[in-house]
Amino acid sequence: MCFALVCGPVLAEGDLPPLPKGPLLLTSCTEEMLTPEFWIRHLQDPDNVILTPNAIQEFNQRIYRWTHEAVDVFKIPKLFPGDGIRRQLELEFQTLRNRILYDRRGQRVPAAYFDETLKPIIPWEEIPKHIEVRWGVAVQSTSVRALPTDMLMIEAPEDVEFDQLQFTLIKLWTPVAVYAASSDGQWLYVHAPYARGWVKAADIAFFPKRELLRQAARPDKDFLVVTGKSVAVYSDPVMQTVELRPVMGTVIPLASTAIKQQLREGTPGKSSFVVRMPYRKADGTVYLEKAYIDTKSDVSYGYLAYTQRHVIQQAFKLLGVRYGWGGMYNGWDCSGFTHDVFLTFGFAMPRNSKPQAYVGTQIDHFEAFHDLDRKDAAIRAAVPAITLLRMSKHMMLYLGEIDGHFYAIHSTWAERISMTSDEKRRINQVVVSDLGLNGNSYVGSLFDRILDMNEINLKE
Repeated sequence: MCFALVCGPVLAEGDLPPLPKGPLLLTSCTEEMLTPEFWIRHLQDPDNVILTPNAIQEFNQRIYRWTHEAVDVFKIPKLFPGDGIRRQLELEFQTLRNRILYDRRGQRVPAAYFDETLKPIIPWEEIPKHIEVRWGVAVQSTSVRALPTDMLMIEAPEDVEFDQLQFTLIKLWTPVAVYAASSDGQWLYVHAPYARGWVKAADIAFFPKRELLRQAARPDKDFLVVTGKSVAVYSDPVMQTVELRPVMGTVIPLASTAIKQQLREGTPGKSSFVVRMPYRKADGTVYLEKAYIDTKSDVSYGYLAYTQRHVIQQAFKLLGVRYGWGGMYNGWDCSGFTHDVFLTFGFAMPRNSKPQAYVGTQIDHFEAFHDLDRKDAAIRAAVPAITLLRMSKHMMLYLGEIDGHFYAIHSTWAERISMTSDEKRRINQVVVSDLGLNGNSYVGSLFDRILDMNEINLKE
């Protein structure tokens, strides 16, 4: 995961320290650098299609082969070996039980809470030799947790924004394979395309695999992709009642394709897209209803064309949004930011920073504070908008070089500003900065600490 996770089950955004007022002009940035047009003007051919949809599907197959962090859940077998799940459930429980963690009041989480409240509902001892997997779909955005509880657990009393149980969010319509349920029936242990952990049972509707494959958005289906920060989904055709606000990267199947030709012609004759929404019945199974999205919303019919222009435009739509560890508090962490930007093009990216750095074309790998000349040469040859820069626990999207400075857009929580202490300047949002950020501190600049550069492209 990144340096610093958007569920918000424990604290409201108003309970958090206020977001520093933007726009933030960090390091050598100017106001015009805070616009996507500035960076697009510096590109030679911003509208060149880097990978076709078919090539992106090939790219995704390579991701599935190279990393266990991203999976095609539909290829998980119906009978799944139970030993690995049993070990994982016990490991996650014991690891967190043995850590010193605090609750939202700053009190130490006692071992009794783990032993008397959580252990009785985590059924690792009851996992069979072969699990009969069930499939489901998220009926709304929902948190993936290390343990079946909403309780905030943090490393220090002041770290209210960094819940150690929070893995990530999965989005509306995300398919999941279900391995187990908590003994109280309130939580499910699931495998989503880019995360595995506990989710609230109320947020998952069971869906027969064959029917889910037919209904869920796939490359050969008609669907919308949320390309804005979020969009409104209405329950009524006159679009008065907002039901949900799915965020960037959410893929929603269309219920009607009559508008398809009009969209291609750029003259939609209706005011709304008719989409399918999943709901959970009382017995946990799914039912589908129509819902409506305004045709003026920031959505795309199918995935966006993969061009530098589109990548930069997508990234800058999140400029200034709150940093959110694992998606907490309606925000994005560093690798969640890059994940969701590339999701709008159809990439099955891993969720966390380290596996993200090993997909695509590897430019080079470095030691922190070493290989500076080689690093300088590598970044000068890097392709803006499609190159990722990874530090330990942090991921950035490269924007380009201006007057000898290298720039990136990234979601970060703070800038360290002291050579002798851990004093920080709060940032807590998606920003543009040059790679000299943190250079006036003992931890060293972003550039000094880059470990990997990789291009989201297929090259031999």
